[in-house]
Amino acid sequence: MPGPRVTLEGVEFRVDDPTHRLDGVELWYHLRPPYPDRSFTRVDGGWAFWLPRPEVDRLEYLFDIHGPDGRGQVPDPANPLRVPGAFGERSVIEFPGYTEPWWLAAAAQAPLGRRRSATLPAAWGLRRDLPVEVWSPEGLADDEVAPLLIVHDGAEMDRYASVTAFSRATVAAQLLPPHRVGLLTPLDRDAWYSGSPGYARSLATTALPALLAQVPTRGRPVLLGASLGALAAFHTEWTYPGTVAGLFLASGSFFQPHLDEQESGYRAFWRVTRTVAEVVDAPAAPSRPPVYVVCGSAEENLANNRSFTRTLRRLGYPVEWAELRDGHTWVGWRDSFDPHLRAVLSAAWPGPGAR
Repeated sequence: MPGPRVTLEGVEFRVDDPTHRLDGVELWYHLRPPYPDRSFTRVDGGWAFWLPRPEVDRLEYLFDIHGPDGRGQVPDPANPLRVPGAFGERSVIEFPGYTEPWWLAAAAQAPLGRRRSATLPAAWGLRRDLPVEVWSPEGLADDEVAPLLIVHDGAEMDRYASVTAFSRATVAAQLLPPHRVGLLTPLDRDAWYSGSPGYARSLATTALPALLAQVPTRGRPVLLGASLGALAAFHTEWTYPGTVAGLFLASGSFFQPHLDEQESGYRAFWRVTRTVAEVVDAPAAPSRPPVYVVCGSAEENLANNRSFTRTLRRLGYPVEWAELRDGHTWVGWRDSFDPHLRAVLSAAWPGPGAR
C-alpha cells in the first residue's frame, strides 16, 4: 500500500481494498470546524481522499473504517510516523517545512538526572492528596537551592511532550539555570482542573508549601498547564495571588458560552464558564505575574484563548501570545517550549544561567 502523498498544498491518502471488503472510509482529525466532507472515494484497488492543507504544519489523524465487523478508528497502516497519546496512537503528517525542536536531539546527549516521588497533602474539601514526581538535573544536590517548575498533567506532559527533556537540554546548554520540575498527577482531572476551589486551595495552601519544605527552592515556582490544566493553573494564582512567579498556559480551556457552545455537554462546563467570567468581568487583577499563552492555529480553543489574552492585557498582566501551527496536541505544546516556555522561565527566574 502506498503511503500518504504529502505536498505543500495538502495530502492524498489511500487505503487498499482490492476485494471490496470495506463499506467506506473516512478521515478523522480534530481541528476547528467547519470540516470538509472527509469521506474517501472508491478507486481501483481501494479508497482515496485528498485533504487540502489545514492551517497546520503537522496533522494527527486516524482512519474511520466501515467494514463487515462494524466501524472503528485505526492508525494509517501505510504511514510509519505515529505519536502516542492518552487514547492510543495516532498517525502523523508532517508538511514540508516542519522541523522538530533542536532540544530533542540535544536532550538525548544530556544526563538523565534524578527522580523521586512524593505525596503532598490536600486541604479540606479535596479528599485525596496530590501525587508528585520531582525531577532534578545531574549535578544539582538535594540540599541545593534552585528554581522550580510545576507541571499539571505532569506524567503525560513528560511522556508525550518531553518536558523534562526540555529542561535537560536547556540546562546543559546553559540557556536556563539548573532547576527542578515537579510533575503533578491529577487523580480526578475533570473535577480538579475545572475551576475547583478545593483544588486551588489545596495546591496553594498545603501542597506547594509542603513541596517547598522538602525541595530547596529559589523564589516562587512557575506553573505550567495545558487545556484544563491551564485553566487550573491560572485559577490557582487568581484565587491565591502570589502563589507563583509565572504562568505558561497552553491551549487553555477558557470556555465562554458565546464562543464554546460545542463544549456545553461537558459536565463541568458551567463551572468553567463561571470561573472564566469572574476574570473577564473583574475590574482589576489580584496579582500580575508574567504569563505566556500559546494556542494552536487550527484548534477549537483558539477564539477563547485570544479573548482571554485580551482580558489579561486589559487587567495589566505582562502577557505574551503565540499561535502554534498545530492542533490541540501534546507535540504542538512540546514544540512551543522553546522559545515560549523558556521566555516565561527566564522572566520569572532572573539571574545566573537564565538568558
